[in-house]
Amino acid sequence: MNNRKTGNGVEAKAWDDFIRRAKEYVDSGRLEVESDYKREIGGKLAAARKAVLDDSSNWHDLFVSAVSASAESNFIHWRHGDYIKKGLTDYPAEILQALQALWTRDEVTLAQRVQKFWRSLPESISGQISGPGVRANVVSGLLMGLDVEQYPLFRVTVLNKAYDRTEYGRPEKDADEAALYEHALSFLDRFIEEAAERGLQLDHRLDAQSVVWATRGQSAEDDGKGDGVEHGMDFAALAEELYLPIDFLETINALRKEKQQVIFQGPPGTGKTYVAQKLAQRIAGSKQRVTLVQFHPSYAYEDFVQGYRPVLIDGQPGFKLKDGPLRRAARQAASEPNADHFLVIDEINRGNLAKVFGELYFLLEYRGGEINLQYSDEPFRLPPNLYIIGTMNTADRSIALVDLALRRRFYFVEFHPDEKPIKGLLRRYLKRKSPGMEWMADVVDRANELLRDDRHAAIGPSYFMKPDLDEDAVRLIWQYSVLPYTEERLFGQGEDRLADFDLDKLWKEVTADAADAGGNS
Repeated sequence: MNNRKTGNGVEAKAWDDFIRRAKEYVDSGRLEVESDYKREIGGKLAAARKAVLDDSSNWHDLFVSAVSASAESNFIHWRHGDYIKKGLTDYPAEILQALQALWTRDEVTLAQRVQKFWRSLPESISGQISGPGVRANVVSGLLMGLDVEQYPLFRVTVLNKAYDRTEYGRPEKDADEAALYEHALSFLDRFIEEAAERGLQLDHRLDAQSVVWATRGQSAEDDGKGDGVEHGMDFAALAEELYLPIDFLETINALRKEKQQVIFQGPPGTGKTYVAQKLAQRIAGSKQRVTLVQFHPSYAYEDFVQGYRPVLIDGQPGFKLKDGPLRRAARQAASEPNADHFLVIDEINRGNLAKVFGELYFLLEYRGGEINLQYSDEPFRLPPNLYIIGTMNTADRSIALVDLALRRRFYFVEFHPDEKPIKGLLRRYLKRKSPGMEWMADVVDRANELLRDDRHAAIGPSYFMKPDLDEDAVRLIWQYSVLPYTEERLFGQGEDRLADFDLDKLWKEVTADAADAGGNS
């Protein structure tokens, strides 16, 4: 499809706005950082490609390492990476043939590479990776090994946003994975041309793709808009910011739309509250549409919903009926029926939930219904565009204390260090933000193995997701945050048990394990 239009003032203005935003990003100096880690993964894939085409004995290990790195960096979804890696065990010859077709040194078209790759894969693998957009993402992640600067990553949600913002035009509705990817590459070429005409130099498609990803495919005028559109449906940029798979965020979004109430549960330090706020702000399109409250043992219905508060009336002490954060959030949501609003309840299980929610138990289950409030005796309803995200620290109190009446009104999403996508989150972060400190992820994994008898005692990654993390910072965090928490969880088990969590001891153990693994490979 040729999308080069001439004499179109609307399109020219769209490119002006789009590239103005791109220039701000490039001028910030972040482009090189954004591209460097992609080149690193591309280098791993290039090494795997050479081994595959040379039929070297180590092609299997190099390929597994490259795919794992790609999944950890959220280039392809970890589940799709697992499908391919599992296929190596059951169908090594077929996988090798498919990769040789994709990565061939012969002069063949991109479409021929892509189509032959999918045809060569066993149905038990290709059947689990369905949809042209998903398939284009997977194949683009592998094509980075061909030439990362010319074959950058593809993700349909981000690019569709960019197509719309620039008046470029989306691909045909029946486009297959090859056509989707070719359309994306053509758009990046056009972006480079338009940018050059406006004094912005982008050296190759990787630069163009990195700018599109980092700016979410938007123009500067889109920032902070609240037009009732689900801004968060483009989760690619947020996924990169949070180091979480895009599918995980999209699943949460689907759950909150279906039941309107979701709870994130897991040990401390797993990012539950941070993700809740970031996700809510992205979907709502404005911080002003997100209300944050924190429950605690003394929190009551009068604090949360509505109650009488002491005030001075004509200089005399008295009481006045005042709304709590729930009623205020509901009123604001009702005033903007076309926009999504969120109430984020931190530490939801630390309050006496039956006491705090009162008659709201009914409204949580029957959205759209009305019920009289106990103080004002007036009908009240929860607006359908008010969504609730709660966070539950499972190390604080047993989740059994959350009664079944409440549990059936919420979907529960697990945030746990030994389960994806939280598993591997710290390693992904350190690789990007603190290169050379990835050993800390091994130490935390080792400590959590020692805590496996009490999975709610696991050490979350957030402790160490700090900018400019170094060994001195790690020691401070470990000594004054992690160890006191661990000591409390191990109370009564003796000093010897706590000694197992000495930082230097753990580091020596993971170093020895790595050396043994290297010697046995």
